[in-house]
Amino acid sequence: MKDTYLQRTSINVKDLRKSENFYKNVLGFSKIYHKIIPLNRLSGYPINKENKNGNLELIMMSQGKNKPMLGLMKINPINEDRTSALVFHTTKIQHIYENFKVYGGKITMGIRDGESFDFKANKIKPSLVIMGTDVNDHFIEVIQFKEKC
Repeated sequence: MKDTYLQRTSINVKDLRKSENFYKNVLGFSKIYHKIIPLNRLSGYPINKENKNGNLELIMMSQGKNKPMLGLMKINPINEDRTSALVFHTTKIQHIYENFKVYGGKITMGIRDGESFDFKANKIKPSLVIMGTDVNDHFIEVIQFKEKC
């Protein structure tokens, strides 16, 4: 599908600072975004019930403009077993939503308003967002920037 591409892979890490230093100094990534997000705002992200009042700390890194990003995630107070998240950008969010369950995926949060980092524009932009898991229980987030809606 030419209208959809992998925008970011995010991984859970044990130590954000050590991980950031590794990807910066070994692979040439630069930090472009850092935010602490209350988990109660991420209704579609599957979490341990003990973390319901916790936070997800996210550092997004890139190797340059127009290149896919790497997200480093640390969930507090208890780190989660889930190891990764795949984030896709699309211009056909309704089509993806309609086909998600048909092909064995599970929607954990239907289409809703959100905000997402656009690595091409290098800024946060209003978006529509879907969250779910694929047939192997990998977490997937799909975003569509609102100016394309």
